[in-house]
Amino acid sequence: MRTANRSKQARMIIGTILAMAMLLMSACGSSGNANGGKNGDSQGGAEGKVTLTFWNGFTGADGELLKQIVDEYNMANADKVEIKMDVMPWDQLNQKLPPAIATNTAPGLTAIIGGSAVPYIQNGSFIDLSGYFEATGAREDQFTSGALELGAKDGKPYLLPMQMNGLYLFWNKDLFREAGLDPEKAPQTLEELAAYAEKLTDPSKNQYGFGIPVSGAPAYYASLIIGNGGDVVDLENKQSVLNSEANAATFQWIQELVAVKKVSPKGAAGADFEKMMMSGQLGMYINGPWMAPGLKNSGIDFGIALPPKGSATQYTELGGIGFAIPEGTPEDVQKAAFDFIHYWNSPEISTKWSLANGFPPYLKEVTEDPDIQQDPLISAMANMGDAAKPFLPGLMSADRINNEVLLTLIEAVQNGQDVQAALKRASDEIDALLKNE
Repeated sequence: MRTANRSKQARMIIGTILAMAMLLMSACGSSGNANGGKNGDSQGGAEGKVTLTFWNGFTGADGELLKQIVDEYNMANADKVEIKMDVMPWDQLNQKLPPAIATNTAPGLTAIIGGSAVPYIQNGSFIDLSGYFEATGAREDQFTSGALELGAKDGKPYLLPMQMNGLYLFWNKDLFREAGLDPEKAPQTLEELAAYAEKLTDPSKNQYGFGIPVSGAPAYYASLIIGNGGDVVDLENKQSVLNSEANAATFQWIQELVAVKKVSPKGAAGADFEKMMMSGQLGMYINGPWMAPGLKNSGIDFGIALPPKGSATQYTELGGIGFAIPEGTPEDVQKAAFDFIHYWNSPEISTKWSLANGFPPYLKEVTEDPDIQQDPLISAMANMGDAAKPFLPGLMSADRINNEVLLTLIEAVQNGQDVQAALKRASDEIDALLKNE
């Protein structure tokens, strides 16, 4: 599931829809919150049994596993709770949810892509989920580093993890062998990555060493920027910090790799590089776990690891899908939602989901599970340590900064534009976007 890419498309729709929904909410008043609400037909039924409506976008094969897990939960809790799932494409969910919240017809529980949740969190459409820990006995220290930061605001969680991922360096082991590189060892530093990329590039075979896309890609460049000691936004003061010496060095490095050493084709999109990886024409590429099944099906012998460390640190963007409870959900339904989330975040279910879908677990206990450790891909993705953090968390303008500014900046420097001038222009564009935060 391409959560990083889908969130970019979804959040562009949400702003307009939320604005319309909030107008509708104002017209209707706040009676939903005042009288307890009836979100998702979720009032207590006969003998106190609660019906919990659950919206999500798991329409693929992963949805079959989710249905099985929900059915098992319903059977185990037949006298207390019945979860009724409404499954739809993610973009449809993001169109339906704002007016449902405004008219007090929202589900009692929804799964949502982390980036798409920002507008709801900022305008108070999702409740603070701090009470989950007291209600269930769960502890924050059971989660891996960064897992509770995906939907946090002012130190409080508005999303609880359902599925997490970082971005990873994929490499083609056969191409490593041909270039005289150790196929079992990824480059450890960005300096080493650049040296490997040169060795892996062979114009006579239309073969490139490292993919640096200018569109249609997750925020892979955050590993380069933050890894080398730079940043993009001062989140506390809502100001751009893109125009810095550290970032100038990073983007000069990108320009040299593409324009001079030609380790990556100019102007290529993420989809182009995915095809190149699957056809054996690309040595290394930073992407999410969703790329692994395609590589397997293409017969590519590949490795996976965290992006290499920069001059300052090692960083990977943390993304994923979280559980949220809309504002106005009655207390008994909140309690039922907490119970299901706690069930989902049990070691048994977390292990089953990770092994079936290939996404890394976010519970510390599960990362140490023998079955997880014996899976070379999942164990490599799970061991993120302190490197995984959300990128541009909590910003309504995050997608525009990524798509309209940073990827455009990368395209400009690939085409030989002056790095310092391009950075200054991009930084000014970010500041203009941040005025609306």
